[in-house]
Amino acid sequence: MKATNGDLILSVVDAKRLAARFLAHWEVSDPDAAVVAHHLVENDQRGIRSHGILRLPQYVEEIETGEIDPRGQPVVVNAGGGPTVINGRRCLGPVACVSAVDEITRQCQAHPMAVVSVRQAGHCGRIGAYTEDLATQGLIGLAFCSGPRSGHRVAPFGGTEGRLATNPIAYAFQTADGLLISADFSTSVVPEGKVRLWHYLREMAPPGVLRDASGSQTQDPQVLYDSPSGTIQPLGGELFGYKGTALGLLVEVLATIYSGEDSTDATRVGNNVTIIALVPPKTFGVHASRLAAYIHSTQAIDPAHPVLLPGELESSRRVDASVLIARDTWQQMLDAATRKGFELSEVMR
Repeated sequence: MKATNGDLILSVVDAKRLAARFLAHWEVSDPDAAVVAHHLVENDQRGIRSHGILRLPQYVEEIETGEIDPRGQPVVVNAGGGPTVINGRRCLGPVACVSAVDEITRQCQAHPMAVVSVRQAGHCGRIGAYTEDLATQGLIGLAFCSGPRSGHRVAPFGGTEGRLATNPIAYAFQTADGLLISADFSTSVVPEGKVRLWHYLREMAPPGVLRDASGSQTQDPQVLYDSPSGTIQPLGGELFGYKGTALGLLVEVLATIYSGEDSTDATRVGNNVTIIALVPPKTFGVHASRLAAYIHSTQAIDPAHPVLLPGELESSRRVDASVLIARDTWQQMLDAATRKGFELSEVMR
């Protein structure tokens, strides 16, 4: 462990140990803590810090407020003639989604496709992790994730008030030669976690990302957490945001309404996720390899930056040596430990 400008740098092993032991102080079981710790640290390894250990203070705060039940366990509900639904019973989101992946894998052993919806679960993290799990098992994975009304920070095109969450879409598949193609993107110009990271790092957002409560453009991430709050713009921004709004609505339908819940219900908490898996034909992998090679074959505008397929950049960034915890995140963890009555140094041993 070492500190740089207030930031903390840990090995991957130590970062997972820290996250798991930290959660254990809030009565999260060892297996569930291990699932969440692995998920968060893997995101940090890929350079996706908006969905890494930065989320730990959020998770324990939601446990303290009762939004998450640290001992909640997901259960599979098979509605006759409808989708398979997993009731998370307010469990930690990654725990519910791993359960969904297991259920989908089981169903795809007997059927050419499977659809599972998760409801009443906490923040589910990077949903691309779950589609990637399906892809590495030879399936085509798709996922759609919506948030509660309290997380409606995205203004529909032309509006000034939040009416949608960042509502990401993810998909993943594998080629015959083992290339994992994976996309995971919000239907807003950036995910909320990116704004949260800029806020923590005291950095300004790029132009065209945020508007304040009056609808004026701003680069100050603080507006998203003010009352009344500002908004994130839909994917496509000022000129083409109607496309992002349309995609965000699709996610809302597939993730929230399809699972049997009401998007306008102000009492709803946590994430809703619908995950779909398709069993591809035997020729799929070979044809996918040819498609990947065809995309790669295009002449790059800048020879120093060849054309990449979705997921290749994140895979190339993955490092196994260390994980950085920003000073603000570390301070929030220290504050949470103090509230809970233990020393964070004890967890680090």
